[in-house]
Amino acid sequence: MGDKISIVLPDDLKEEIDKLRELYKEDQSSFIRKLLWKSIAQEKLEFALKEYLKDKISLGKASEIAGISIWEMFDELKKRNVTLNYKISEAELEIEKILKKYNKI
Repeated sequence: MGDKISIVLPDDLKEEIDKLRELYKEDQSSFIRKLLWKSIAQEKLEFALKEYLKDKISLGKASEIAGISIWEMFDELKKRNVTLNYKISEAELEIEKILKKYNKI
């Protein structure tokens, strides 16, 4: 299962969660878990993009941190009008990963 935690929510936040939860017709625990998963995915993406833009990590590493494919990372960069800083060596590594995955090398 998992650990049970307790948190105190401000009234306005609880109210907004309840409004959405009712629209989706979900129970409170399931809905809050869903919100947390979405938030975690978004935070991972934001962190990965920030580090990539600071040139601290490669595009491949950024996509790995974000938990998305490199192609999805390309889409995220495009949505944000970020110029691609993709090196040939990174492309070669990605191609090698794909070939290994499908037992082509």
